[in-house]
Order: sequence, then structure tokens, then C-alpha cells
Amino acid sequence: MDKKFIADFKVNEQINSVFMLRKKNLKLTKYDKPYLEMTLSDKTGKIEGRLWDDAEKYFEASDTGDFVLVKGTVDKYRDEKQLKIDYLVKADERAFRYEDMVRVVENRDKFYNDILVYLESIKNVWVQSLSKLFVEDTELMSAFKDGIGGKSWHNAYIGGLMEHTFEVMYISQKMCILCDEADRDITLFGAFIHDIGKVRELDPKKLEYTVEGGLLGHIAIGYRILTEKISEIKDFPYDLRLRLEHIILSHHGEYEQQSPVLPKTLEATIIYHADELVSQANAIKEIQVGQKEEGKIWSNYVTIKNRKYFIKSAKEEAWNSAKSENEKVKRLENPDEESDEIGDLF
Repeated sequence: MDKKFIADFKVNEQINSVFMLRKKNLKLTKYDKPYLEMTLSDKTGKIEGRLWDDAEKYFEASDTGDFVLVKGTVDKYRDEKQLKIDYLVKADERAFRYEDMVRVVENRDKFYNDILVYLESIKNVWVQSLSKLFVEDTELMSAFKDGIGGKSWHNAYIGGLMEHTFEVMYISQKMCILCDEADRDITLFGAFIHDIGKVRELDPKKLEYTVEGGLLGHIAIGYRILTEKISEIKDFPYDLRLRLEHIILSHHGEYEQQSPVLPKTLEATIIYHADELVSQANAIKEIQVGQKEEGKIWSNYVTIKNRKYFIKSAKEEAWNSAKSENEKVKRLENPDEESDEIGDLF
């Protein structure tokens, strides 16, 4: 069976393809008739679906995280595409390719190698020893490479956790250049471990919370992973331990964002803001790329942020084609040279 991707859906098109079931809710119409509300996904995006007949039977037929064969019609509701589903059943594993269902970061090896370069640059012997314990834990690092950065909002794909971690490390070490009062070793390593609990919080195959993740959350899990590693190092400095534990416990930044404590050190503050910056930018970039259709300049309403986003790229606007004479000369003289305004890794 040929795979039909969500990004290619056209209104009124008939669909007969396999998708991941991300969410399901059994609801009632105003006439008390049950219907099934669902979210389906593949590597190209997500779409809401509604099934109106025999909803209770289909609700029991599959669980979130399952791959399901769906038959239906692409509809439009409040200017958004929606799938009117006639039938769905749990798919035979031979009926689809897993790589079509779940998005995967293609250059995971590069991200991991760049992270290792950062960690190898750490000079403090205590932080260096602790870093080696993490890197040499092959099971932990395998889960880290495959981990997802979030369930839905940012970096919600395989390899997304490592991609997000690299970005936080990159921004954090740049801040250490601007703010040399910050301890670079603590900041870099803290950025590396700030989301390490997500390796056990989220199942990358089902894009769902694990039981451990649902009960404890990644902050508590990450804190436990860190303390277990520290316990393997004799006479590890107590003050350094507190600083590293504080980074994990405070990296959500605000009580309203489920942070157990507020950032109270310079290094923790840098990591919180770097984390917030790259996660929000990634989420909005995904909205811009995923929802941009011909003639569409505003995103769908984003409930979690209480707004629509203006998704027309600035690169497409007429004013952006104007280049200074210096820029034109530079490009003519060095056509293959790409400028790096931020600089190298260090």
C-alpha cells in the first residue's frame, strides 16, 4: 500500500493509509450521540480526525501510540483540514514503514559528536570525571540519541532531545563568552544534563509518556540520574553537587512552568533562558514549516500559546532581496564562502 502523507492532503481527497494514533477521546454530540475525536500523525505532521458512527466500538479497538489503518475523507473545519473517518483498525506491521510514521533527525551523529567536543573541552577534573560516567554509559547514551525533546510542543521527534541539548549547549557557552563571571564547565555540563530525564520520561517509538515519566516527570528523573552518577565518584565536592542539582531542578525557570525551584545561580539562569529560547524558536519554526500553505500567512490557533503566529517568512518579502553594495561585492568575490556571524564552537 502506498503511503499518503498528511502534508500532501487535499480537501475532499479519499484517504486509505496508515498513521500513528496520537490522541483519542470519546465524546458526545449535543444530541448525546457518541463520537470519536482523534489526532493522527506521520513524519510530515498531524491532523485532527472525527469518527461519527460506531464510535464506542472503534474507541476500544486501538490505543494511543498504535499504528492504525484509516479510511476516510479530508474535510475542512474552521479553515483547518480535518479527517472525516469512516473506518480504522490496528495496522499490520507489514503494511507500513516505521520511518514513514515517525520523524527522525537525519544528522544525529553530527549532533552527538559536537556534544562530545563540548564535553571534552571541560577542564575541571570533577566535572570531567562526571561527564565521562555519562558518556561511557552506553545504554543511557543510546536512549539519549533516540530521545524526543517533547511530546508535542518542541523537538517532538526521534533525535529531538539530542538536537535540543546541543542547541542549549551552544547558546549557553556563547553566553559564557559574553559573561565570563559564569563558570563555563558547570554551564556546559549543566546544559548537557538539563533534560537528561527525558530519556526515561518519553517513549520515542510511541511519542508518549512512559509510566515512570507520567508519575515522576523528567526533572525528578534527571535529578535521580545525576545523583546516582555523582555517588560513583568518591569525595565529589558537595558545593559542586548542589550547583549541578540546582540546574536540573530550576531549568523550567518559573513555578508556573512546574519548576520545583527558581534559578538562583548565574549558570542556572543562563541555562533556563537558553532552554526557553531554543525550545520556543523550534516550536514556532515547526509551525511555520508545517502549516505554511499557498496563500496562508497565519498559523492555526495555538492553544498552548493563546495566539496565531504570522508564518510568512521574512525571506520571501520584497524588501529582503535588497543587498548592500558591500554584500554584493563580497558574494561575487567569494561565492562559495558562507559567513558565520556567531563564530565557531568556541
